[in-house]
Amino acid sequence: MKRRQILMLAVLTWANPALAAGSEPLPASIQSVLEHTLVDYIRPQYAAFEQAAVALETTVETLCDAPSEATLAAARGAFRDVAGRWAQVEWLRIGPVMSENRLERIYFFPDRKGTGRKQVQAAIAGKDEGVTDAAALAANSVAMQGLGALEYILFGTGSEALATATASHRCGYARAAASNLATMAGDLTGGWGADTSLSRIFVAPDAQNPLFRSDREALNLLLGTLIHGLEAIRDTRLGAFLDSSDKHRDRPKLAPLWRADMTMASLSANLKGLEALFNASTLETAAVDPNGRLGNTIRFEFTQAIRTAESLDAPLADMLADPQTRDKLVYLGYAIRIIIDRLDQDFAQAAGLSTGFSFGDGD
Repeated sequence: MKRRQILMLAVLTWANPALAAGSEPLPASIQSVLEHTLVDYIRPQYAAFEQAAVALETTVETLCDAPSEATLAAARGAFRDVAGRWAQVEWLRIGPVMSENRLERIYFFPDRKGTGRKQVQAAIAGKDEGVTDAAALAANSVAMQGLGALEYILFGTGSEALATATASHRCGYARAAASNLATMAGDLTGGWGADTSLSRIFVAPDAQNPLFRSDREALNLLLGTLIHGLEAIRDTRLGAFLDSSDKHRDRPKLAPLWRADMTMASLSANLKGLEALFNASTLETAAVDPNGRLGNTIRFEFTQAIRTAESLDAPLADMLADPQTRDKLVYLGYAIRIIIDRLDQDFAQAAGLSTGFSFGDGD
C-alpha cells in the first residue's frame, strides 16, 4: 500500500475521534456491506469510467485524423460522457486513485487562480511538443492533464479550429490527454481487480489490516465517503460559483465544467453516484432501524436533491441572473444539507456511531 493512500484512509477514518471511539456495538458484521460496495459499486463505476475514457480516446483520434464539424461534435459528446462517469465515482478516495496523483491528474478542481487554464493556453500558444506525447504529459503538471485540460482544448477559446486542419498541435494535445486519461482509468479498474491484495483486504477488516482494523472503522470510511462527498458537492462545486447570501458575489466562470455546459449535469452525476453508493453497498443494513424507514428516508432526500439539480438545465449565467432559478440553486444546497444531516445524525445513531461526523474541510 502506498503511504499516501494509507494516510488518506487514516484521515477519513479517524478525523473525528468521537466517531472512531464510539462505544455502542455495531448491529451486524460489515463484511457483506463491503462486498456489495466492491462488487456492485466500485468495480462497475470504474469500469464505466474506463469504457467512456477509451471511447473518448477513440473519438479524439478520429477527430485528429479527419477533422470536421461532425468529428468535433462527437469528441465533445464523448468528453461529456466521460466527465459524467467520473462525477459518479470521484468522491471515492481510496485505492489506486490516491496513488501517483491520479485524483488530481484526472480532474484538477477547484482551480481558483486559473492555473490549469493558463498553463494549457500557454502550451497551445507556444505549440509545446511535450504536451502531445501521452507519457511526457503524464509527468507534467496535474493541471495540464485530465478533464480540466481536455475541457479547455475541446470547448475553450479557439477550439472551433479543431474542426479544420489548422489545429494539428491542439488536436495532438487532446489526443495525448485522452490517451493519458484512458491509461489512468485502466489503472483504476486494474487496481480493484479480483486478484489484487486491495480487493482482498477491503472486504476483510482485521487488526492487522492496513485499511480497516475493525468493522467500525470500515463503516466509518463508507459513511465518511458519503458525507465528505456531499459536503464537497455543496461547498466546492455548488459553492464555487454560488454565493447563497449575495447574488453579486456569484462567480459563474469558476463553476466546474462550465465551458462544456456541464456544470449542473456534473452536479447531478455527483449526487447520483453517492446515491448509488448508498444503495449498492446495502449500507442501511448496518443500522438498527426498527421501523424500516431510514433507508427510504435517505433515498427520498437524494431524489429531491437530484430532481432539483436536473431541473436546472439552462445556461448557468442565465440561471444565476434569474431570481427564481437562482433560488432553486440555493435550495439545492439546502437539500444536500438535509441528506448530510440524515446520515450524520439519524444514520450514525442507528448504526451505533457517535453523531457529529463532519468533513467540512472540502476536497
